Amino acid sequence: MPSEALSPRKRTRLASHPAHPFPGLLVALCLTLLCPLACASNSPPQALSTTRDRLAKLDEFGALLVKAGLATEFLPTGFELSPEQARQLRLHFDLNPPTSAAYAPWLVADVLLLDVVFKKQPVTRAELGRRIQEFQTLFVLRRDGYLAEALSGKPNQCVGPVEVRDGGLRAGIFEVGNFYRLDDANQWQHVQVPAPSTAAL
Repeated sequence: MPSEALSPRKRTRLASHPAHPFPGLLVALCLTLLCPLACASNSPPQALSTTRDRLAKLDEFGALLVKAGLATEFLPTGFELSPEQARQLRLHFDLNPPTSAAYAPWLVADVLLLDVVFKKQPVTRAELGRRIQEFQTLFVLRRDGYLAEALSGKPNQCVGPVEVRDGGLRAGIFEVGNFYRLDDANQWQHVQVPAPSTAAL
């Protein structure tokens, strides 16, 4: 049986009802969803974005300098470190002595910087990164009497009070400014780290 044809009155009533009964609600929902994106695109730059960018690009040498207490705005750029840059970094460290926590990494950095100055020619950052690996198992006596990991500065053990003895700052068998390593017999051994001649400075 064919379906009943709609009367003009019924057609008018159906046409008067919109297909979407809540247009206002849909518009409000869309605005709510889009607002965070619009606000995010107009947000001001974050205060520490420059510092975060510098830290994100750190290589081994840059990370060592930060551990040694160098502020990020003074980090050298480029694929090489020139003798003049090395001198400037050493001068900066001289004017801003390291804290106890930064002393061991600072000492490693100073050895590397002196080496660049001594060679009188640029040294690649890759070579500096390779040199840093040689200090992984070494320790340094700090002025507060703690033996600390050379690269991280993390204290390993308290040796005792540091005193002036035999021309140096010493605590037990250790001397401030020297590097040490545990041997296979678990005994501390002094490690000779090649130091550049000060005649070239």
